[in-house]
Amino acid sequence: MEYIKNKKVLVYCAGLLLIAAMGIRFVLSVGALPKYDYDIEDWRCENVVYTDQGITADDSLKDSGTIREFLWGPFKPLKKGSYTALINYSSEYDQQVSAAGTDLSDCSTGIMSRHLNTIDYQFEILEDTDAFDLIIWYNGTGSFSVKSISITANNRAIKRTTTEIIFAVILFELLFYLYDRKKQVFRTLCLILGITAVSALPLASYGIHNGPDIQTHLLRIEAIFQALRFGQFPARISSITLFGLGYPFSIYYNDLFLYFPAFLRLLGFSVNTAYKIYVFVVLFLTAAIAYLSFGKIFNNRKTGLILSLLYTTASYHYTNVYTRAAVGEYTAQAFLPLLALAFYRIYTNESRKEIGVNALLLAVGMSGVIGSHILTTIMACFLMLIVCILLWKRTFTKNVLLSFLLAGVMSVILNLYFLIPFADYYFNVSTVIKGSVDHGRTMIQKMGVHPVQMFTFFQKVVGTWDTTGQERMQANPGLPLMSILLIALFRKFTVGKCRNSFHLYLVLSLFVLFLSTNVFPWNWLSYRISFWSMLSQIQFPVRFLVFAILFLTLLGGEILSEYESIYLRAGFICTAVLMSLWFAGNLLDNDQVFYIYDTSGVDPYKTGYEYYLQGTDWNRTSTKIETKNMNDVRIVSRKSNSLQLCCTTDQTEQTHQVFVPVYNYKGYHVTDSAGHEYEIINGDQNHLGFELPHGFDGMIIIEFRDPIIWRSALYLSVVTAFFLAAVWIMNRMSGVYRK
Repeated sequence: MEYIKNKKVLVYCAGLLLIAAMGIRFVLSVGALPKYDYDIEDWRCENVVYTDQGITADDSLKDSGTIREFLWGPFKPLKKGSYTALINYSSEYDQQVSAAGTDLSDCSTGIMSRHLNTIDYQFEILEDTDAFDLIIWYNGTGSFSVKSISITANNRAIKRTTTEIIFAVILFELLFYLYDRKKQVFRTLCLILGITAVSALPLASYGIHNGPDIQTHLLRIEAIFQALRFGQFPARISSITLFGLGYPFSIYYNDLFLYFPAFLRLLGFSVNTAYKIYVFVVLFLTAAIAYLSFGKIFNNRKTGLILSLLYTTASYHYTNVYTRAAVGEYTAQAFLPLLALAFYRIYTNESRKEIGVNALLLAVGMSGVIGSHILTTIMACFLMLIVCILLWKRTFTKNVLLSFLLAGVMSVILNLYFLIPFADYYFNVSTVIKGSVDHGRTMIQKMGVHPVQMFTFFQKVVGTWDTTGQERMQANPGLPLMSILLIALFRKFTVGKCRNSFHLYLVLSLFVLFLSTNVFPWNWLSYRISFWSMLSQIQFPVRFLVFAILFLTLLGGEILSEYESIYLRAGFICTAVLMSLWFAGNLLDNDQVFYIYDTSGVDPYKTGYEYYLQGTDWNRTSTKIETKNMNDVRIVSRKSNSLQLCCTTDQTEQTHQVFVPVYNYKGYHVTDSAGHEYEIINGDQNHLGFELPHGFDGMIIIEFRDPIIWRSALYLSVVTAFFLAAVWIMNRMSGVYRK
């Protein structure tokens, strides 16, 4: 016995020592990193001329219309590791750069934008090489010249490797502890990891599927990453969008959970890897929350595991995760079972002692949804109202009303960090989406699911929401869940007598499935009811399939509770796994993948248009500084949303104006080095401008600052979250919340 005890201690100590060693290794690696400056003559080229501006495309290359190698080299030795290439250039059109040798390097193609004159191109050498090759491509259009190239080693690979080893050690120690002390928890955790592994199969392929939303969400992640790099928290305006013009992603679209992949980027992971890890973690979170919630609702661990599998592997859930890459929607879907658990407890528990627990569960679930996707939040609130109406006799009781009131207060306070900036911008900033909501009527009925699609379980998984069936992607809850619906209908019309909860889940499932179709009169209601016009802002009725999955899973729990048949359970499990394998295979057959290593490979134009300032023509993107009566204006430094300019006025007594390549969103401030603030004026295409006094010669700082009320809301939300967590932990330890 003593030997076994000592062996366990050795395992824990070895893990701690390895973590400490990796931490020391990382600290020692931080310091002066080698830099390699190459003469421009070290690079091979053809059909170019040498000028004061560097190497320039000659007449035989310029406007040839053929994409070809412009520069390649330097064919010098380079050791295994990660590097940054700084390229100074000028170009009339966008060009590209890439590291050669896919077997020797981990990289993606970098965009050399026409709007910029430098690029920090990141790449990684997987093995020592004697002749490293970096290729700059010319697209065959317009003037293009390269002035200088330098390569500097960075510590991204070391940071990533250190993180991977530390995480692996912590995971091993956790599993070892659970296996040693809590075998039931260990087995459950392994089963949840198994469900996650089944649903995460497409992640094991190369690259990321090029879904319609993926580039936008990668742009959001990179914007947060760049803000964190320069010490700006929280991120507000995306500084890399449109090459610095800015876009208020984080104000209109809650990105609470995207800080996780952005933090992985800080730890040295590539864009693709950080996103894939995020998807895996969300899938695990979905399976875990579903197991805990459904297991509590039906008071059965095995039922909870089966329902977790059905919920996580639902076909439309896969569509959101892999085909559409609807990050906000599938992240919000992880928290919907928690809302179901909260409602179940609120309507079934009579004890006043449970009011606080139930309200907290509902508030946490709503906070997860609000932190993920505002459109899912709107749909969730709408359906919660429907449930309250259907259960009106229980709704208008003291305990239920108190639970909802307390949950509402907690939800609002927990999410003030997002709600206050969102409300401020929505009511005080004139954007395209505000004009659409205030004055437009959104016609979305044709984007609904064709009823026949509810049963086309083997339709191709890649496509669009086009009105023709051939071009449409798969859109249904999937074979297992639709089988549950048919079983429930058969039972209803043959047996008749069922539990109230069975009827509730059946009615809600049918109602939400109807809402998601193109048969439901969305357009008619939008024209006649202002509330429905706002609900139509969800863009696609198919989004309601997320809730159909939830209600069908709950209906499945009712059936499993009624028929304790091992064959029925085995049938659901096998069907869910087989359909997951089919989806993964179909996705690979129709796959269009891409790989992005760093920010330089992310498309800065993938913004959508909803949050542009009204009057902005996004087809007239310009990143040039415009001046009036100024001798000199130069951007000295640019760190995310903070710019420093050196400005010198001319000698006239006229107005001196500067318009910088930044959209004039609310929150920017213009000050000089002495702290004097200048009034902001609006320029062409809503560019931010300001006037300077005669004789000014100095530095101007332009930065985005949170208003005091925004910062106060953030602090209040954080303090409330810590307070509620502390109360939960203390009561959990005392046994109050063990039910």
